[in-house]
Amino acid sequence: MRRHNHVTAVAVTAVAALLLAACSGGGDDAGTATTSPATEDSTATEAAASTCEAVNVFLIPSPSADAIKAMTPAFTEATGINVEFTEVEYGTAHQKALLSISSEQSAFDVVQFDNTFLAAFAKAGALTDISSLAADSAEYDMNDFPASLQNYGDFDGAKYGLMLSTEPFIQWYRGDIYDELNLKPATTWDEYKSNAQAIQASGLADGQMLGFGPNTTWWWMQVLWSFGGALYDADFTPTVNTPEAVAATEYYKSLLEFSPQGALGATGDDVTLQFVGSDIGQMVQYSGYAAGIYDPESSSNAANIRVAPVPAGAVNTVELAGWNIGIPSDAPSPECGWQFLEYMLGKTNAKTLLENGAAAIGRTSIIEDPTLQEKYPYLSLLNIAPDVVVNTYPQIVVWPEFDKVASDNLAKILSGDIPIQEGLDAMQAALEPVMAKEPR
Repeated sequence: MRRHNHVTAVAVTAVAALLLAACSGGGDDAGTATTSPATEDSTATEAAASTCEAVNVFLIPSPSADAIKAMTPAFTEATGINVEFTEVEYGTAHQKALLSISSEQSAFDVVQFDNTFLAAFAKAGALTDISSLAADSAEYDMNDFPASLQNYGDFDGAKYGLMLSTEPFIQWYRGDIYDELNLKPATTWDEYKSNAQAIQASGLADGQMLGFGPNTTWWWMQVLWSFGGALYDADFTPTVNTPEAVAATEYYKSLLEFSPQGALGATGDDVTLQFVGSDIGQMVQYSGYAAGIYDPESSSNAANIRVAPVPAGAVNTVELAGWNIGIPSDAPSPECGWQFLEYMLGKTNAKTLLENGAAAIGRTSIIEDPTLQEKYPYLSLLNIAPDVVVNTYPQIVVWPEFDKVASDNLAKILSGDIPIQEGLDAMQAALEPVMAKEPR
């Protein structure tokens, strides 16, 4: 999944200020390092002999990070390279990593980061351009990715990160309920709402689940883009109170009527927990939550879960999220960092990474594997159709502050404290000084 917890306001403010300042000062050590043993057996292909002795890796707690750690003994056995990990929780990870890199501590050869911080890290000069490394690597094989995914981790024409997870929004639904009510997966937002109404009226389950709490911008952006709206224009002027934005917000708020009690405060994690733990007919959620959705120990309806692409509006678009991982600009051994990344994310070990619990990386060789598709039916949806517009999180340095302002104003709108147009006008006014700080 994308992250474990919602970032607090204090953490967001601190990180935003740090990123805008490009972090010229020093910082404390980012965490406690642990050396991984090199004793486990592996079926992975042995890497060529290396002159590297050790690689230092900065991770953020996530299923993908856990999978990397599980594969590390085999990497060490195959290459002779020892690995030291520093793992820092999401709320402070980006701030600590950027402090370390900007003060040239040369602490890490590899760094994991959320795609929401790609612009900030790139503009601060904190990452190495790995475009040629990725393009020239037969093991990484860029051609093993659909065209819609090949530019993930790119900024201003340079590649600063590799996909550590591929997490588009997906429509998840209860096949047993759909069969009983003779429903079909929605292809439009009107159909999605109609299905939710039918499920609610049947009494079999609550109609649907989206996030309406601290992570509300995740879903609101998907609906906004689908309705033809935008967050800001080419001049970085906010555009959140347009007719398209009003229509999208009206629709988004209307779905509360078909949602379970407590949905108004639901976080990103809560959405999945409620869907798998109670009777809810359908939800829109990132594919990165698949492991929990399909786990029969945590999901009482795992055997009945089916998937479909996210519904379309005036624009057929999908919001794509996911972790990035790259090489810091002050890496002491960038060549060792690349060797580590090739091993973990290359074609040879892609299946092993997935089977160790990582969120899937959208390699064609993975998403078209019939054995894996049978086990993980959502994989085929990672091959996003060419006619679908892919929207990633906004690549702006001020995104943490933008997100905070948007979610705070949406909370007032969704709770009924303020009418939609008035609330979006207030959001527009609050975002204008935020976007004025965006480096041009």
